[in-house]
Amino acid sequence: MEQDSLIKYCFTYAPGGIALISTEGYFIRVNPAFCRLLGYTEDELASRKEKQFTYPNDPGVEEAAARLLEPGAASAVVKRYLRKDGGTVRVKLDVILIRNRDGSHDGFCAYASEWPEAEEPQMLQAAELYEMVSEHTRGVISYGIDGVLQFVSPASLKHQLGFEPEELIGKHASEFIHPDDLEALGEQTFRDSDSFICRIRHKQGYYIWFEVSVKRVIDPEGPQVKEIYIGRDVTERERAQAALRHSEQNLAQSQRIARLGSFEWDALTGKMLWSGELRRILQADLHAEVTYEELMARIHPNDREAARQSMRGALAGREIQVECRIVLGDGTVKFIRIQSATTLTSKGRPLRISGTIQDITGQKLMLQMLEESVDRYTSLKKYNLDAIVSLNRSGIITSANPAAETITGYSVLELIGMPFADLLASEEEGTQTQLHRIMHEGALSGMEMQIVRKSGQPAYLLATPAPIYVNRKQVGCYLIAKDITEQKRKDELLLKSEKLTIAGQLAAGVAHEIRNPLTALKGFVQLMGRSEHSYSQYLPIMKEELERIEVIISELLMLAKPQAVQMKIADLAVLVQEVIMLTSAQALLLNIEIRFFPTGEPLPIRCDPNQIKQVFVNFLKNAFEAMPRGGTIDVSMEAVEQGLALVRIDDQGCGISQEQLRQIGEPFYSTKEAGTGLGLLVSHKIIEHHKGRIHIASEVDIGTTIQVTLPIHR
Repeated sequence: MEQDSLIKYCFTYAPGGIALISTEGYFIRVNPAFCRLLGYTEDELASRKEKQFTYPNDPGVEEAAARLLEPGAASAVVKRYLRKDGGTVRVKLDVILIRNRDGSHDGFCAYASEWPEAEEPQMLQAAELYEMVSEHTRGVISYGIDGVLQFVSPASLKHQLGFEPEELIGKHASEFIHPDDLEALGEQTFRDSDSFICRIRHKQGYYIWFEVSVKRVIDPEGPQVKEIYIGRDVTERERAQAALRHSEQNLAQSQRIARLGSFEWDALTGKMLWSGELRRILQADLHAEVTYEELMARIHPNDREAARQSMRGALAGREIQVECRIVLGDGTVKFIRIQSATTLTSKGRPLRISGTIQDITGQKLMLQMLEESVDRYTSLKKYNLDAIVSLNRSGIITSANPAAETITGYSVLELIGMPFADLLASEEEGTQTQLHRIMHEGALSGMEMQIVRKSGQPAYLLATPAPIYVNRKQVGCYLIAKDITEQKRKDELLLKSEKLTIAGQLAAGVAHEIRNPLTALKGFVQLMGRSEHSYSQYLPIMKEELERIEVIISELLMLAKPQAVQMKIADLAVLVQEVIMLTSAQALLLNIEIRFFPTGEPLPIRCDPNQIKQVFVNFLKNAFEAMPRGGTIDVSMEAVEQGLALVRIDDQGCGISQEQLRQIGEPFYSTKEAGTGLGLLVSHKIIEHHKGRIHIASEVDIGTTIQVTLPIHR
C-alpha cells in the first residue's frame, strides 16, 4: 500500500478522534471517530471554529498548543465539548503542532479520547478551586513551563497589570520584567522555592514593583521545568522602603559631614547600638557588637572617671553634655562631645539612653590656635617697647599697652576712653587731619607727631597706623608709636652743627660781599669830608649799600642762630630765591653763574622756612665744591602731579660714581676729603619731616641733578 493511502486509511479508521485545526482555530478536517464524539458530521464541523463547540470557560485547543515549544512535542488538556444532541462529552486532547520544513507551522493536530465520567466530582471540585483562585485572589497567579506562561489568573492580572490572559499566554515571563532587574536576577542562583522583588511592566508601559514567589517542579521524565508564580504588588512598600533608605542615606551623609555619630544604649541589657559614623569616629568594627564598657575603654584615662560620672547622671534621667578625649588604636588622640537624653519607664526607671558623639578635634585645634593667637597678640602688646594704642572710628582710645603708659605718663585706665586728639600738641592740626583720613579713607602713611605728656612735657613720636577690620569693615586703627624725643634732640644738635659749618664756609663770600659796599661808603665819606659842598646825591647810594649789608648779615645770623621749629605756610619760590641771593656772593667768587627759573605762580608749602633754606644752601654749597673751574647751576621749579612742588638743581660738576651714589646720605660718608657726610643726612631728615622726598642722579664728568618734592598746601 502506498504511503499516502496508508496515512489516509489510518486517519479514517483510527479508533480515537483526530482533528486538524488551523492556527486561527478553525477545523480543517476531522475523522469519523471525532465526529462520533460530538455527534456532528464532518461537513457540519468543517470551516467552523473549535471554540464554538467548547463548553463555556473550558480551555480551547489554542491554549494547549501554546505550551508547545519543540517540533513534535505534545500538550494535553481535559475539556468538554457541546454535542449536537445538547449533551456534553468530556475528552482529553493531546495536541501537537504541524510544522513545515522551514520551521513554520500550519496548524494543530488534536487527538481526542473520551475522559471517564467517574472523575466528574474531582473535576468539578478542581474547577471550583480554579475559579476561586483565579477570580478572587489579590495576587497574580501564573503557571509556566521553562519560563513560558501557560496560565495567568485573569481577574488580578487585569486589575493590577491591565492585560488579558490571552496577551501573556505563550510569551516568556522575561518579556515583562524590567531590564535592570532581569540582569540582576540572571546573576542569582535560585532554589526550588524562592522569592524575589522586581519591576513588572504594566500594559500602559510603566512598571510596578512585585514580590514574586516561585515554586519549581522538575519533570523527572523530561527536560522541562514547570513553575508556579505568585506575584504580589508591593509598590507602596517599596516606595516606603526607598524613602526610608533615602532618609538613612541622608542621615549617614549628614553625620559624616558634621562628624556626628549616634548611639542607643539599652539600660536593661547594657548593649549599645552605634551608627556607622560613630564606629568610624571610634575606629570600631562595622559589624561587631559593642557595649558601654567598650566605649569607656576608648576614653582617655585622665577623662574616663568624668565620663563615667556623666553617664551615671544619664542613668538618673538627666540630660548630659560632656567633652573628653579618646585614644584610638594607633595612639591618635581625638576630642569628642557626648550628649544624651534618657527615656524612662512609667515607674521612672531608665529604659533607653539615646545620644550623639561628635568629633570636635578640628574645633578644639581651631580654638587652641585662636587662644595662641590671642596670647601672641597680648605678648606683642604687653612686652613691646613701642606704644600700641587702638582707636575707634571716632578717634577714641579703646586699648593701650604698658609702653603707652610709660611714654604718655597716663595709666591704661586713663587712656581708655580718651580722645587721641587730647594728647596732641596744639600745633598738630595736620596730624588730626591725617588720622581722620586713615579712619574714613583708608589712607596709610607713617607720621611724626608731638604729644603732651601728663606732666606737661612735650614728646615726639614716630607713629605707624594699621587699620582694624572686622567682618571686612574698618572699625578703627592701631597706632604703633616710637618715642623719638631723644632722637629729635640729637638731630637738632646735628642741625645746629651743620648750620655753623655752613655759616663758616659762607663767611668768605659774605666778607667779600660786605667789603665792597663798605669800600664805597668809605670813599663817599672821604669825599664829603674834603668838600664844603653838599653831596646829598651820594646819600641814597650809601643807604642802599648799608641795607644790602644788613640783609646779608641777617641771613647769615638766621642760618647760624638756634631757633625753635615753627611750622607755617610759606612760598617755596620765595625761599629758594632768598637762598640764591644768600649764596650768590660765594658763587661769584668761584666764577659760577646761578640761573633761576621760577614757576611764575606761588607754591605754598607748610614748613619751617629756616630748615628749608638750610637744605637748599647745603645743596648749592655742594654744587660749588663740585665745580672748581666754575660753570653754570640751573635751579628750576614746577608743580607736578599728586599736589607736589618740584625743585630741580642741575650742576656741571665732576659728578659721582654709581657706587658712591649708593652710599650718599650715610653718616660720615663723604666724597670730599674734609667732609663729614652729615650735611646730606640732615637734609634728608628735614625733607622727610616735611613729608617730602629727595632724589639724586649723577654721571661722572657730566654733573649731578638733585630733585626735591614737597607737598603743596591746599
